[in-house]
Amino acid sequence: MSDSNVLHDTPAEFLRDIAQQPGRCTAQSVIPLDDGTYACACSCETWEVIAPSRQEGLQLARRHTGSI
Repeated sequence: MSDSNVLHDTPAEFLRDIAQQPGRCTAQSVIPLDDGTYACACSCETWEVIAPSRQEGLQLARRHTGSI
């Protein structure tokens, strides 16, 4: 793993950065639901979807942020 992939912030610093940048795509989440699907959302608060799998949720998050 290269240094560019290492998270250097503490969790508190990470959450503070999100709170200080409202409307920006600072963080995305892919959270499992009881029915086997995944709730996907972004800190920009304008993107939220349900994905059929974790992999699809991650792919959708990458598309949302333009990282692919």
